[in-house]
Amino acid sequence: MSADTDPQTTDQQRHPGAQGPMSLGHERSRVPRRYGQWAGAALFVVMAVLLAGWFWQQKSDQRAVLVIAEPVPAGSVITAEDLEIIEVSGVKGAIPSADSGSVVGSTAAVGLVDGQILTRDMVTTDPLPGPGERVVGLQLDATRAPAGLMPGDAVVVLSVPPAGDPSTPDELDDPTVLAPKATVASATVIEGAGTRLTLLVPESVAERITAYVAAGRVALVQAPIGGDE
Repeated sequence: MSADTDPQTTDQQRHPGAQGPMSLGHERSRVPRRYGQWAGAALFVVMAVLLAGWFWQQKSDQRAVLVIAEPVPAGSVITAEDLEIIEVSGVKGAIPSADSGSVVGSTAAVGLVDGQILTRDMVTTDPLPGPGERVVGLQLDATRAPAGLMPGDAVVVLSVPPAGDPSTPDELDDPTVLAPKATVASATVIEGAGTRLTLLVPESVAERITAYVAAGRVALVQAPIGGDE
């Protein structure tokens, strides 16, 4: 062997597959990248398991309940054709589909709309109107009835001046209460013509309210369903 032979060159010639110091550093730099890929894959698996568990929990909480298939006016008898079954979760008081026999033949206590989930307070075995009650119909514009009234809402029925009558300050400051509490049995918005309503009112004031309705002198104020504390 010649005296001026480079030992490093000779070693690389003897071991062609060997790599220098820079190659070893490059191999070390690949290790964290692999750990990151493994961590990402593990996180994906954990998230998939958690999501699957959440969906399973939601599914297990669902139960079959009764919903209205066709609108049913207040006071009408509910038939089997009026009902459908859907699966929902988290609806308090919803009537289970297994209890459909107790619903068919009962009376709608309030107006029922398509797709509405039935609860026990929406149906009754007693006919409407009940003893001491009467049903009054009226149609009011937006200045005389709150928007969004729904069956079951409680309202106060007031006497007000007819349209175009400025009336007196005394009449405006102290309007006459025709019924301190009435219940909305049905409510239908008529485009450009206000809201058409039927109210369940006490028998003692039904005729008076009807007369004021005919004179265009009725307005409604929405009240808490359970009454004021």
